[in-house]
Amino acid sequence: MKTRNFMVSSTDGNTCDINYYTWRPKKNSGWIHIIHGMSEHAARYENLGGYLRSNGYFVSAGDHRGHGQTGLNSNNLNHLGDQKSWDLLLNDQKQLLNKLKQETGLHPCIIGHSMGALLALNLCQECNSPDNSPRALVLSGVTCSPALSYRFGKLIASFEKLRLGRRSSSKLLQYLSFKSFNRTLGTTRTDFDWLSRDPIIVDKYVSDPLCGQPISTQSWLDFFAAASKLFNPSALKKLNSQLPIYLVAGDKDPVGRFGKDMHALFKKLSNAGLHNVDTKLYPEGRHEIFNETNRAEVYVDLLEWIDYQRKNDQKI
Repeated sequence: MKTRNFMVSSTDGNTCDINYYTWRPKKNSGWIHIIHGMSEHAARYENLGGYLRSNGYFVSAGDHRGHGQTGLNSNNLNHLGDQKSWDLLLNDQKQLLNKLKQETGLHPCIIGHSMGALLALNLCQECNSPDNSPRALVLSGVTCSPALSYRFGKLIASFEKLRLGRRSSSKLLQYLSFKSFNRTLGTTRTDFDWLSRDPIIVDKYVSDPLCGQPISTQSWLDFFAAASKLFNPSALKKLNSQLPIYLVAGDKDPVGRFGKDMHALFKKLSNAGLHNVDTKLYPEGRHEIFNETNRAEVYVDLLEWIDYQRKNDQKI
């Protein structure tokens, strides 16, 4: 895994130094880009990146604003931006992908996890022409709740922003989100058992100062505002109708409502005219399916799916 940096020009007129990682195979047979979730960072995907690299793929993954080394470098850990931060994240991904596309001459297969899954979906909605469209999309641990729940979250985040300030974190928002997930498991060992059945993975997350910290009220507000629009029929119809999509989740993932959100998104995609969609629901799997106790099985299934897509599209 090699660490690199890339200066992006932001839509707010400023610049941001994006930290990203690459895994380069001896012989490149394709490109896979990973977009990580909320309150974590790209280096946590070293095992997955290494596995895909060992099977011939060039792999990339960057730390979002407010996350990982990108957040540390800008002294803005857990704060994505003062306004329209979702648009900033999206713009960062576009610029990073354009840079890597020039290096590889390929179009990416994108893997998005959790919040990163929503970013990946939004990215494919906006980059849907033959020249700039990703060639395949993998969504892990995706949330696809009713729009009303996102609007409710936006309302709470707006109130907390007024009460605490845009850069402050909110115990209420944390309680309604991350803190609520563990309650579905009964007796737990840590506050983050909902992530994985593997205690080593959970302990590494808990001890990592770049993981688990609550994001700012403004970041939550912008997240809910974006999520409330992504699954509208008009938004989903922006996707390339030929885009291969792989939805993967665990049936004990509280973020995805125990598989309900995966099935809900599959139905919404079908209604929007996307029929090249595959799903995989792993029994007993929790939120981080790539970090689960059966991750070897998950990796093999993922590789088989990506290899199949590459056979049908040599631009990946």
